Amino acid sequence: MELRHLQTFLQVASLQNFTQAAKMLGYSQSNVSAQIQQLEQEIGVLLFKRIGRHVLLTQQGEELVPYAQQIITDSLRMQDVLKDKASLGGVIRIGMVQSLFDNLFKDALAKYHALFPQVKIELTLEGTEILKDQLKHGLLDAICVIDNPLSQREWTCLQIQPVKIVVIANPGNKLTRKKSLTLAELEAENLILMEDTASYSQHFQHLLAGQNLKLEPFLKMQSTSMALQLVEAGNYITVLPEYVVNKAAQDQKVTILNLPEFHQLQYVQFAQHKSSIRTIQNEAFLQILYQSLQKHILHKD
Repeated sequence: MELRHLQTFLQVASLQNFTQAAKMLGYSQSNVSAQIQQLEQEIGVLLFKRIGRHVLLTQQGEELVPYAQQIITDSLRMQDVLKDKASLGGVIRIGMVQSLFDNLFKDALAKYHALFPQVKIELTLEGTEILKDQLKHGLLDAICVIDNPLSQREWTCLQIQPVKIVVIANPGNKLTRKKSLTLAELEAENLILMEDTASYSQHFQHLLAGQNLKLEPFLKMQSTSMALQLVEAGNYITVLPEYVVNKAAQDQKVTILNLPEFHQLQYVQFAQHKSSIRTIQNEAFLQILYQSLQKHILHKD
């Protein structure tokens, strides 16, 4: 049994498509089909059910996934464990949401590149749901997201940290003069929200809808840093993770509104899919990101 056959099997299993798997691996489609057929012949079971252009794992195929993943992981670690970090190469594909990129990446990149100068990093900035889908289909090695707790049955969460979600306004807004507010008092405000791929935006909108409140965002965007800047400069309100706004609030550039009706925690999570291959290189990157999280968001040494 060849390792490359197992790698091809995992890629097809993730993408559920022979053509896309061939493109990702740099093989022809016929080569991928031949590898899978040879693996099936060696094992003696059918691994995929072919349905049009897509394929689904058989029960035996699903059972093979964790074993194939472990074999490849052990093989890669065996090759790398005795090497000096500076000599390790390869590519890691990391997905991050914009707010974590803004707060963590610069510091983490410098530390990681000093330890692993030969490793190339491919970075994707997208919303949480898109990143989860790309990770699930083998297009990323790991993701750094803010979301509700991910299912431990499907995902391997290497780090998880709760963070508070807050509503902020420009200090000149009349609402900032009130010690306590109801959600109904926000109805007349100009609301900026993150795109619906941010689960905290969805939660806020559902909370408003549950009280029959009509507060539609006039602007939806992906960049939390730009949303913060807009509130600093104009008479808007927005909903953001507390770590995004803390410094601006301390500098009195924005005000965090006191809304007793609005209590929400989200979780910063560094995760891989259960089918992901865990290498020394990508695990080290996530660990360094977590150290940056401790320093820049949790303010722990």
